[in-house]
Amino acid sequence: MSVGNTRQRRCLWLCVLVLLTSHQLRAQLTSVLFIGNSYTNANDLPGTFQQLAMSLGDTVNVAISAPGGFTLATHAAYGPTQDAIDAQPWDLVVLQEQGQYGALIAEGAVSTWSAYSLCNAIESNHECTMPVFFMTWGWENGAPVSCLSFPSMCTYEGMQQNLREGYIQLATDNDAYTAPVGMAWKQVRDDHPAIDLYQADGNHPTAEGSYLAACVFYSTVFKQSCVGAPFIAALPQATAAILQDIASSTVLDSLDIWNLNVASGTDASFTTNTDTDGITCYHPGQGAHDWICSNGETSTSNNPTFTFDSTGTYLIAHIYSDPCGNTDTITEAFDIIVAGIADAGPWGAYQVNSVGPSLVEVTGAKGNEVLTIFDLHGRTILTRRLEVDRTSIQCPRGLHLFRIEDADGIFQNGKVLVE
Repeated sequence: MSVGNTRQRRCLWLCVLVLLTSHQLRAQLTSVLFIGNSYTNANDLPGTFQQLAMSLGDTVNVAISAPGGFTLATHAAYGPTQDAIDAQPWDLVVLQEQGQYGALIAEGAVSTWSAYSLCNAIESNHECTMPVFFMTWGWENGAPVSCLSFPSMCTYEGMQQNLREGYIQLATDNDAYTAPVGMAWKQVRDDHPAIDLYQADGNHPTAEGSYLAACVFYSTVFKQSCVGAPFIAALPQATAAILQDIASSTVLDSLDIWNLNVASGTDASFTTNTDTDGITCYHPGQGAHDWICSNGETSTSNNPTFTFDSTGTYLIAHIYSDPCGNTDTITEAFDIIVAGIADAGPWGAYQVNSVGPSLVEVTGAKGNEVLTIFDLHGRTILTRRLEVDRTSIQCPRGLHLFRIEDADGIFQNGKVLVE
């Protein structure tokens, strides 16, 4: 065998291995839960999406919770939907609001809280799951039921614009994706009116409408074009080709608008509770935690408590690595007043007294000392540079702690009850 043939065979095997590896990466199982109503279960949208993806070499597992007429608020309180969310660690969960409610998000409807509640349940089940908001379509002739109260709903164009604004808002507020089915729907209406996307009721989708939605979901989930997909759901080839092209371009030409470039990231921000034992920090993350406090304490708990021996300003840093491989760091500063401090330090040159409603007077200062007043949780209420001998300061009522420090770092602590 010649050297040239050996090299050709090696090259051939390398190409085969590259192709096999590429196929294996693309064929990785993707799990998607669809939560919605009759718009989602009409013509088996999840199954249509699954078959479309499989025809393009992508393995998809789908599930559905979509009783007719359900809203996001109904789902948020519906046990079977919560069970579906908790059934496995999903890659994506699709959320579809009822048709009119979705168009009223921009008008201040109640979907915002329900969407947040569902996204919170999704993240609580699996931190790496990405919510996807299913932007539906305007009704064929607008929504007469809502028209009197909301003039924007009187026409298809107004209803569709509301849907666009509302779903983008939900996605932005919840760090989620938008699947812009409604905008692809609009382009088909504008450019190919002969393709009928509506059933006779003027709002539910035909097979063509559901296939268009499936194409939008493919490009949203995989960020790839579905043009040329072999699966066409028994539609005419020419019709399927138009729907594939419009769906792909609608999604891929505007990734930022649909929030598809949002990182599947993480947030190290934490909440705290201050008591007599110190500060307890809280973070719900299911990943790895590293806490560092400037008092020298460290922790890997998700809810550590730090204690302090002396009054001062302390830094707490939290480094959080989520199960998806993302890391975030945040550092917060806290003013700490140690419980049980004396009313005066080794010297008591200053007097701090309440002299009227919401008024504190400090006497004995030589000038340029700094007064800081804290609440009983150690949070700073105010800071003021003192004048010579006597300074009057407006201060909220209640029992407070104070600290006066001069230029040499000598300080006096105490308590004051403000009338």
